[in-house]
Amino acid sequence: MSVTGTWFIGTKAFENSLIELKEWRESTAGCLAAFRRWAQVAKLIDDHAASRLAHLERRLSAERLTIAFVAEYSRGKSELINALFFGDLGARLLPAGPGRTTLCPTEILHDPARPPSIRVLPIETRESAKSLREYITEIDSWKEIPLDPAHPETLAAAFEALSESVHVTAAEAASLGLPGDEGARVEIPRWRYAVVNFPHPLLKRGLVILDTPGHAALAAEPELQLNRVPDADAIVFIASVDSGVTPTDRALYIDHIAPIGSESHTRFIVLNKIDTLRSGNASENEVFSEIDRHVRLAAEALGVDPTRVFALSAKLGLVARVANDRDTLMRSRLYRLEQALSQGLVHRRRHDHATSVRAEMRPVLAGTRALLDSRHSFTSDQVQELSALQSKNLKLIETLARKANAERARQEEARVTVAGLRTLHNRQAEELARLLDPEGARARGVRAHEAITASAFSRGIPGALDLYFRESRDRLQDAIAIIAEVKKAMEAVNRKFVEDYGLAAIDIPAFGTERFLVELSRLEDQCDLDFKSRTSLITFRRKTLGTLFFDTVALNVIRIFEIADREVHAWMTGFLRPLEQQLSHSQDHTNSRIEGMARIRNAETDLVARLSELEALLADVEAQRRVWDQHSDKLASLLDVERDSSLA
Repeated sequence: MSVTGTWFIGTKAFENSLIELKEWRESTAGCLAAFRRWAQVAKLIDDHAASRLAHLERRLSAERLTIAFVAEYSRGKSELINALFFGDLGARLLPAGPGRTTLCPTEILHDPARPPSIRVLPIETRESAKSLREYITEIDSWKEIPLDPAHPETLAAAFEALSESVHVTAAEAASLGLPGDEGARVEIPRWRYAVVNFPHPLLKRGLVILDTPGHAALAAEPELQLNRVPDADAIVFIASVDSGVTPTDRALYIDHIAPIGSESHTRFIVLNKIDTLRSGNASENEVFSEIDRHVRLAAEALGVDPTRVFALSAKLGLVARVANDRDTLMRSRLYRLEQALSQGLVHRRRHDHATSVRAEMRPVLAGTRALLDSRHSFTSDQVQELSALQSKNLKLIETLARKANAERARQEEARVTVAGLRTLHNRQAEELARLLDPEGARARGVRAHEAITASAFSRGIPGALDLYFRESRDRLQDAIAIIAEVKKAMEAVNRKFVEDYGLAAIDIPAFGTERFLVELSRLEDQCDLDFKSRTSLITFRRKTLGTLFFDTVALNVIRIFEIADREVHAWMTGFLRPLEQQLSHSQDHTNSRIEGMARIRNAETDLVARLSELEALLADVEAQRRVWDQHSDKLASLLDVERDSSLA
């Protein structure tokens, strides 16, 4: 690759990929909205389906991309954030350097509804049983520091607040749930959490940066390690060449980063400060070999492939950004991480969005197309029948009338079958709703919270947690078994209705359920680390531990059940309702045929006029099928997939 090409990647790849992702989300949401409005006018979807599509549109439009940065102190984390995202400001945004680093977890985003500011939450709020999540909405509990984006040179002073600390006694630190040597003064962060609202172009496009300072911060705030960091779209873990991967670095990675999924595109390991390996006498080859040696040592210590370790210099990268110096950027190697974030994260995020939209739209497209094909088939049959009656052959009219009546009888039989199926389906849906009820999940969380709080001895806490997860897992597994039964039964019914009643086949998509069990297991593993350890039992009072459990673990489990309940409900209505719609339309068409032939036989209706009416209706249906094709093709193009014949 040429130097010019590399320079372009270093400066524009991530920014351009974010722009493309935002534009793609907006285009896809617009395509969904256009289809929804058209399908409603064409009476192809009901209000429930339209509401689901509208929710999907809103979800796409509001999507954000969160990158969490995790490292111990003095690894150059803040400098890396400055170099990656804010070099265009001409100065550091986050404090960096000896004695100038962010001491509290910091979230950097853009919220157009609020003025630019830094909101900081006092460390004293840790004495309360309230969770961090509860404090987020309590405006009065925060101190707000205004920011003036028009004068970047004034920002540094405001951001110094993130580096502020206070000295307290060991007893005071313990009351806040923070470690400290007995009898000594302890330096602790002044602030518990910070939220920076800043109108930077990358943040405006949906980027959210989470800066988490070290093992102690994660251990002290279980909500970070159980909620915010795992929920991030990517995690950047930083070690440094000057210290190597220390035991503390390794513990931070193994305990808090490695358990969060295994997909390489969501985890990036940075080995910072390679500029310290350069000396006046070292050749480029010697420097390269030394960097490679450190990369392999770091990879071995963390148990990862060396290709996942990005050796770089954030310091040189920021200098290159500010000075627009391509040679320094090349030496910094910062562009390699930017390229990986662009290709491995942003592009992958678009792929994940596309996969999700495709999964939700497949049954909608299949159902609407089946309904259009059913309308076309019935109308076409009527046109053919009436075309054969041009001579008013009464014998043929009687034959067709008997055929239509026999068809109506079969449809009535099908209606009775569907009614019985609906009864069974409703019972299964009610049982699934009972098993996946979020309120039931909340009640189990409350019981576990009460058991933890009331436990007379610490050994009672693990038992309460084990019971909680066992009950939650049993319900998910019972729901999975019912879903498998429903799918098997519906596939058999689908075949029968296609073969016996001539209805169009309904797509019955598989429903992925294992992901809920996987996420529950992840939470249980993290819970074992955070709530069964001797450190947790010593550090936190039982009341505080119970509150932390509910706010970090139970709320996540409730969310699992909320998502499962919502998605299962949508899945259960995704194939029986289209079947009922098809049957209803076919009955309407058959009744129309019988009434039309009766009028023709009784000379109440002119055959030519009726035929003309049906041909116009057939032309309308054919036009609707062409419009459907256009919507389907546009959506397929946006989702980067070829036209799937199963949707046609």
